[in-house]
Amino acid sequence: MKQQILELMPGLQISIKSEGTVGRVDIIGNISEWGDNNAIDFRERCQEVKDAGATSCLVYLMTNGGDCFQANEIVNILIEIFGSYTGEGGAIVASAGTYIAVNATSFLMAKNGQFMIHKPAGSVYGTETDMENYLKLLKNMTISYYGSYKAKLKKPEPDFLAKWDGGDFWMTAQEAKDWGFVTEVKEPVKVTQALAASIKASGSPLDFSPEYIILNQNKDNEMNLQAIALTLGLAATATEPEITAKIAENAKKAGDYDALVAATAQKEKTEKAANIKAALDKAEKEHRITADTRANWQTMLEANYETTIKVLEAVQVVSALSSEIVVSAENGTKTYNGKSYEQLEAENPALLADLAENKSEVFAALFADWKNRKGIN
Repeated sequence: MKQQILELMPGLQISIKSEGTVGRVDIIGNISEWGDNNAIDFRERCQEVKDAGATSCLVYLMTNGGDCFQANEIVNILIEIFGSYTGEGGAIVASAGTYIAVNATSFLMAKNGQFMIHKPAGSVYGTETDMENYLKLLKNMTISYYGSYKAKLKKPEPDFLAKWDGGDFWMTAQEAKDWGFVTEVKEPVKVTQALAASIKASGSPLDFSPEYIILNQNKDNEMNLQAIALTLGLAATATEPEITAKIAENAKKAGDYDALVAATAQKEKTEKAANIKAALDKAEKEHRITADTRANWQTMLEANYETTIKVLEAVQVVSALSSEIVVSAENGTKTYNGKSYEQLEAENPALLADLAENKSEVFAALFADWKNRKGIN
């Protein structure tokens, strides 16, 4: 088999295609940088592959991680579309990328690959409510991540918990297999000096064996580095360490931005729910809607708030029964438009029939009053 050569990781690149009956999903780079690969497009492209005849899915990962929420969404979509998936890892599978890895039914890792786990992290800017909401969201995500790792453990959980609480937990492919996170170790990969330096800069204590590092960059690789430098806004003469530092800087900014977007979306969702409840409470109190129609109104407001709220505000007050029925002060007889049940029956049976069909509560009150006065049980 031809040995794969891995170069410096770019911003997020996602490739989704069919290989016979296998749907192949390649996820390379920082998961925080969706770019054009947003969640809606990702789901649609996976569905297209499934509809074209894919009966299984293989996910290839070469990532230093990124946004834990987006990694969670990737897993949700893959399982939703394909039911399950298998995975393979290249030179590095770290942080949020490992969540995608451990949710695979099996995961192969390059022999000289590096696997790193740590707790989900994030940040938020805003009010104390924003921070409380984000903290709850992050805690829930931490529980989800820990549960996925725990399900794969081959070593005692207390040993893993100590690693989990200790910060970044770096492993070789074999060590990751020993822990249960990797199913099988495959042939090693070759990496460029730039990639090796990038992984080292991310905090890895592990080194790539010199035999797997390409020492002499050819002209094509130099041109690739120049293209990456220019894309990052650096000079074409930027050194590999400068490029690596810029990538790390951009990754942090992307992570901070995505965290802010997630917090803002959560805040808007909470505010919308509060507005819907307030509008429905008001409409019900004013007798413009009834309790049994409230759920339908809520569904419509959640689907299209701007249009439905205008319709709701235009609804006329529903007449209460007490305003329809008048009780005589002299003898207690209940009447509608000044007429008792027997009077309506004799003088206007059509109106009485209309009440029975369209105002059943009024009809029932008049009829019950008539039976009561007649002594009929």
